[in-house]
Amino acid sequence: MNNDFYEFSERLIFSQGERGDKAVKILRNAFPDCIDVRKTDKQTDRKGVDYVVKLKGGAEIGIDIKARDKGVAKYWRNGEEDLLIETWSVYPEEENEGVLGWTLSDKKATNYVLYTFDETESDKYYLLPFQLLRKAALNNIDKWRNEYKVKYACTKNPFGDNWRTQFICVPASVVLEAITQSMSGVSA
Repeated sequence: MNNDFYEFSERLIFSQGERGDKAVKILRNAFPDCIDVRKTDKQTDRKGVDYVVKLKGGAEIGIDIKARDKGVAKYWRNGEEDLLIETWSVYPEEENEGVLGWTLSDKKATNYVLYTFDETESDKYYLLPFQLLRKAALNNIDKWRNEYKVKYACTKNPFGDNWRTQFICVPASVVLEAITQSMSGVSA
């Protein structure tokens, strides 16, 4: 079992610093008539929305940012970016019942998820509609667990709590195909 260790506060700084600036630039260009991109408050962030894109007509779009670290490219299959599908935010163990991962959760207020990578490894990004990503993950989770690397990350927050997160590293093309399949089908 591979356990990476992360400090909660360090991950927050990472996602809001230079990588946050990159995300803001991407979002400004991705949405027609974007007039503002703003960082959310802590309460909104806890609901899965890191940034809000405001459009000229008044619509607001909630974005969750998933910024990948430098060094992850060495794990990619055939050089293709992978997208983390979080199955457990808090992995169930003896002392806890666990918390379902953000990708599978029906509690998130997110409209889109933006995956970005360190520019030295990939200049691509993936801006995906959250509910379609969630449906694709729910439809394919068992298959993905069997076919792709399941990893764990250990997190320690400033209050001394520790937990493990479980995620699956799925090639981007596989996720995109699953989203496409989740958008079509036979009517009931």
